[in-house]
Amino acid sequence: MGINLNGLNSGMADTYSTLLGGMSGGDNAGGVSSLLGDYAAIKNGSYGKMMKSYYAKLEKQEAEESGEVKKAGKIKDSASASAAASLYKSASALGSLNYDDRSEENIDKITDSVSAFIKDYNSLMKSAAKSDNTTVQKQAESLYNSYYSNYKLFSKVGITLNSDKTLSFDEDSMKKALADTEHGKGGTVKTLFGGIGSFADKAVNKASQIYRAAGDGESVTSSKAKYAGTSSSTSTSGTSSTKDKDKNKTVTDASSAAAADTLYKSIEKLGAMNIGNDNKDEVYKAFSSFVEDYNALIKNTDKSANSNVVNQAGYLKSIISNNKSAFSRFGVTVNSDKTLSIDEKKFKDADMSGVKNLFAGAYSAAEKMTDRVNQIYRYATQGDTLNKQTYNNGGSGVNVPTMGSMVDAIL
Repeated sequence: MGINLNGLNSGMADTYSTLLGGMSGGDNAGGVSSLLGDYAAIKNGSYGKMMKSYYAKLEKQEAEESGEVKKAGKIKDSASASAAASLYKSASALGSLNYDDRSEENIDKITDSVSAFIKDYNSLMKSAAKSDNTTVQKQAESLYNSYYSNYKLFSKVGITLNSDKTLSFDEDSMKKALADTEHGKGGTVKTLFGGIGSFADKAVNKASQIYRAAGDGESVTSSKAKYAGTSSSTSTSGTSSTKDKDKNKTVTDASSAAAADTLYKSIEKLGAMNIGNDNKDEVYKAFSSFVEDYNALIKNTDKSANSNVVNQAGYLKSIISNNKSAFSRFGVTVNSDKTLSIDEKKFKDADMSGVKNLFAGAYSAAEKMTDRVNQIYRYATQGDTLNKQTYNNGGSGVNVPTMGSMVDAIL
């Protein structure tokens, strides 16, 4: 409904004339001053802006309390994207260090690298805390939980937690720990920062996922990116590109890389959905895509000549097998070759809480799957040898090699 401001101003002026004519003295002075202030706020528009802001906040609060917040569009977060890119680089650098060399020069090198990592970790935590992007928040929280589950080990080497989830770093304590061969504290540093499955390795994965969610550009796992640090680039055709390992060349696998990228996106989509019994058709469609994309990746990796890709696919299959019973509750069968089959009728007759449990939360099966899919992509594009190091059967005991950052290719 429109308001005639000229009429409003005229009427208010008459009102103030009457009021001012009939008022005098101390008690009335405050009221007149307040009234004049209100009138000025109405006239210059600031009162209207204040009321709009107030009711907008009120509406949002009521919607949140009633659980009726509408899904927002893609929220970009350049601050978190930049912080994630920096953390990716410093975390990757930690994986390539020699933690067995206890020379003073190397101890200084490790300490400086850890210091840079802590600085980048703290920057990411601060930006994520202010982010409106729920995926950024979720992945940052997951990274924090990885630290917190090992906080006692970190404290032994001079890394402690602050109240805002950032970390403090005592360089002297780190250097003493690295020089301590008698009590094994140097080995603790290696456990925390060197090798597949270490905290630094998890930080690489989480930084990658945060960059994807927050960045303005292509996703970190974009097949269009070109990678430095390897002796070959990803081929755009064929199942794999095999090169002579004796000449320090690599085995890349373009098909598995593309399949991993596609599967990552379908897992991400399910994780972001509001899964419930009132939208089963939508959930079924998304889950069918996940099954199709998962099967495509498994079929590609089964043919791969890249041993790291094959090993990581094996771990991915184990995650699926370990949740065989959960899948069966909503009509999904784990086949003998570890591919999946889905029965539409059984799926739609089932309670969707089972699907939600698998695909929601920092420690869900989906979260574990994305970690493995990220690893498959890394090794499919970067090559098999990666500084002549490959996984052992347990998937551990190997330093993450120096490699061209996936983020570097985009920034």
